[in-house]
Amino acid sequence: MRERKITLLGPEGTNVSIFFLFLIFNVISWFTLFVLTEGIELNFNNILIRQIVFTLLSVGVFFLLTYISIENLMKFTDSFFIVIVILLAALLRTTPKAGVRRWFDLGPIDFQPSEFAKVIVVLFIANFFIQKRSKYPLFLYLGLILMLILQQPDLGTSIIIGFVIFSMIFVSEIKIRNFVLIVLLVFLTFFLFLEAGLINENQLDRITSFFSTDEDFQQSQSRLLISSGSLFGQYFQLEKVSKIFVPVETTDFIFAAYAYNFGFIGVLLILFLWFVFFFRLTQILRISNSDFDKFVITGFITLLAFQIIVNISTITGLLPLTGLPFPLLSLGGSSMVSTAVIFGITNRIFIENNLVI
Repeated sequence: MRERKITLLGPEGTNVSIFFLFLIFNVISWFTLFVLTEGIELNFNNILIRQIVFTLLSVGVFFLLTYISIENLMKFTDSFFIVIVILLAALLRTTPKAGVRRWFDLGPIDFQPSEFAKVIVVLFIANFFIQKRSKYPLFLYLGLILMLILQQPDLGTSIIIGFVIFSMIFVSEIKIRNFVLIVLLVFLTFFLFLEAGLINENQLDRITSFFSTDEDFQQSQSRLLISSGSLFGQYFQLEKVSKIFVPVETTDFIFAAYAYNFGFIGVLLILFLWFVFFFRLTQILRISNSDFDKFVITGFITLLAFQIIVNISTITGLLPLTGLPFPLLSLGGSSMVSTAVIFGITNRIFIENNLVI
């Protein structure tokens, strides 16, 4: 690999397309939250101000990772995994908020370790594979982190991580029969957890109620809100269609609010921008000689794409509600910073592979 001077922007440093896509996604989030707030007040309780602060923090994280080589990142991956397991275990000793234990209360902000666990799991698996270590301890480690997240409870994040694990195993050199055995083992483990009462009843109720004859109120309201956006959205209309109430509109259901304000054209725009980002990532899969890079990029593509698909599917009623945020659109510091980590690591991989356009 050719040694390069790392700069903040330009052909010798930050991949400009990756960075500007990151900024565009953040600005889209600002506009969406702006129409959801009743005014802009210069205090941290205002949702738009909070998101702007989270964006500034995320940009700092993005550039910080530009200066950390992938080699150094690999050295500390195991340490990161140990730290996140300790945080997830400590989280179970906290006081529940809204019946769950997902956040550390840090005063004006809440810190959600499971958002960072998704990223760390990708790095941990990639590092495990390239070291040619036995795969069986890997499944024990991943089973531990999944169990801790299920105890919060957070079934949605557990499913996302499980899907990422499968995708990375699938592209590895593991034999097909072993892959099938792993799938069967996961299903067996799930039913054992279910029988032992380790899966929260509220999470199961969401799944069972989805297949019942009763229509979910939140999802039906969300569909009405999306359809009200029409082709060009209500944000630019002089005579707006009456807005429909949707719960947790700034987080879980923010895509419905976005579709209402910016319409079908706006939906196509944001999905196209994500497609451009994923297409850029596939370039690494084609040109990189590093197995670690390829495993990490595969994990990141799966993580973000699956999360987007699940979020849209849940708010439109195609899947049961999971509570997963839409990356870089939903309000939330932990989600935004963890996604910034993904973009930052991706940027560094582009730099080390001399792909900067």
